[in-house]
Amino acid sequence: MKGLILSVSMLCAIGNFAGFGQNTESTENQELLNNEKNQIMKSYISLFEIPANDLSRAIKFYEAILNIQIEKMAIPGMDMGIFPYEEQVATGILVQGEGYEPGPTGPTIYLNAGDDLQIVLDKVELNGGKIILPKTAHADESGFFALFIDSEGNKLGLNSPN
Repeated sequence: MKGLILSVSMLCAIGNFAGFGQNTESTENQELLNNEKNQIMKSYISLFEIPANDLSRAIKFYEAILNIQIEKMAIPGMDMGIFPYEEQVATGILVQGEGYEPGPTGPTIYLNAGDDLQIVLDKVELNGGKIILPKTAHADESGFFALFIDSEGNKLGLNSPN
């Protein structure tokens, strides 16, 4: 099963890096590409998976709260919803399959909620989730965070500068 996720990850990575091997005559274009590579290499997160019991429900939830389109994909033994990955450092995948059990006790993933997480947080309960910690300032005053339970029972967080 991990091999299947690795294959999907590789496909996503190929899509993200497809332009990096091309010759460009412009130094400016090459510099932009190098900056993108450096930004990607500085992230500790490369891929995250969020388990789902009902993939269609999970896709609907995340599309509604994040205002994005999630691509549905099926492979033998597993159904997935792939978050948009263009211009992203990490690729996110909703996964429904054997061995993927939603729950609030695993690692907490904090999603980028844009400039102000309250906009996203206001959509959580309207779409079948539950807020467990409202918008709260980081102790170092570097921004804000909140925690919620998604439509599948997973605990996730939101993060924003304002």
